[in-house]
Amino acid sequence: MNKFAKRAISKIGQMDPQDVVRLFKHLVAETELLESVLDSLSDGIILYDSSHKIVYLNRVVTTLIPLKRFSSYHGIRLDDALADKDILGFLKEYWAGKIHADQNNEFNYQKGDTVKTILMTLSTFRGQDDELTGTEVYEMLVATDITERKRNDTRLRRSESLAQMTTMAASVAHEIKNPLASMGIHLQLLSKAFERKGELTEDEAERYIHVLEEEIDRLNRIVVDFLFAVRPMDVHLRIQDLNRLISDLTSFVMPELDEQHVALRLELQDYLPRLSLDENLMKQVLLNLIKNAMNAMEPQGGILTVSTKLVGNVVHLKVSDTGTGIKPEHLSKIFEPYFTTKSSGTGLGLTVVFKIIKEHGGDISVSSEPGRGTTFTMIFPVPRSEWMTLPDSLKDANFLEEMINVEEVSCEAHNLDS
Repeated sequence: MNKFAKRAISKIGQMDPQDVVRLFKHLVAETELLESVLDSLSDGIILYDSSHKIVYLNRVVTTLIPLKRFSSYHGIRLDDALADKDILGFLKEYWAGKIHADQNNEFNYQKGDTVKTILMTLSTFRGQDDELTGTEVYEMLVATDITERKRNDTRLRRSESLAQMTTMAASVAHEIKNPLASMGIHLQLLSKAFERKGELTEDEAERYIHVLEEEIDRLNRIVVDFLFAVRPMDVHLRIQDLNRLISDLTSFVMPELDEQHVALRLELQDYLPRLSLDENLMKQVLLNLIKNAMNAMEPQGGILTVSTKLVGNVVHLKVSDTGTGIKPEHLSKIFEPYFTTKSSGTGLGLTVVFKIIKEHGGDISVSSEPGRGTTFTMIFPVPRSEWMTLPDSLKDANFLEEMINVEEVSCEAHNLDS
């Protein structure tokens, strides 16, 4: 309600009937305008009170979520109005406090000849604290049609997968040439030995057979790694505490770090919002990066730093080492399949890391200085429900820090221009 209407209502006892009628018409016109704006939105909106009774819904929501038919939805319980059991089940679990608003909030249902994908988001707010509205707590359910977005994402992923498979197929063809050539040579040697001697003892044949077995194992590893890298991942995202996950994994690898003379530094930000993660896959990411860091610091050891920080509405996870670093010409290739500078490496470790981070909706980058070390930076979006639970002081401090960073970048750019 605007300030004019509030002042007018506070003095309604002093107003003549015509002024009251004009005020009433003004409020009706304002309400109709607001409803027209809400009806024009592409997102569906349902507002309900603490008793789960519908207070308002806009017109488009009836085209996005399956609802039972009522002449008016005002005052109807939302769980009585919903016709989709999956959405209803999601809301009941949310009301019971069993799940967060961002968990399992995408729903598919058949509409005509197409399958619709709807994203549900929930937010809570309090009504105005006055004699008219009291302090009622409301919740707003927003339904967004993400069918086309999901299709585009699927097409993009498919094209990326095809491009990656093309690159990897070429790499696999290159990788299998050496073991096949070695097997061919040793089979020829074995055949010539038979022709020359007529027969071979077990010891004489063993050296040829041993090489053949080694090359067959090598071919098998290449194929297994290839399948793992190209096969779709089974990702189970849950709201997780990233700091706890890091602490658990680093405790597990601590004996190995001590053995390699690697000192561990954990710089984990307090009150870090929880993230939507697959715990097992994220541990695999960290383990791969820590193993790489340890290899880069052999044999003298060094310092491994793992840090987390909230920056804007994303969380930064960094893994840094003081190892040999990566040459500048290699930095753009390290996430490519089968690229490796190690004689014993398969070149798929960082490819898998990149793929896992992308499956989490995040991003990964690397910076390095030869002789001084390497830093991998992973960025993860903060779920909306977790952002809403952060203390305002942390949000404000984080926003201020982000603005300072932007200002510093702007100043640096200005100095460069000057």
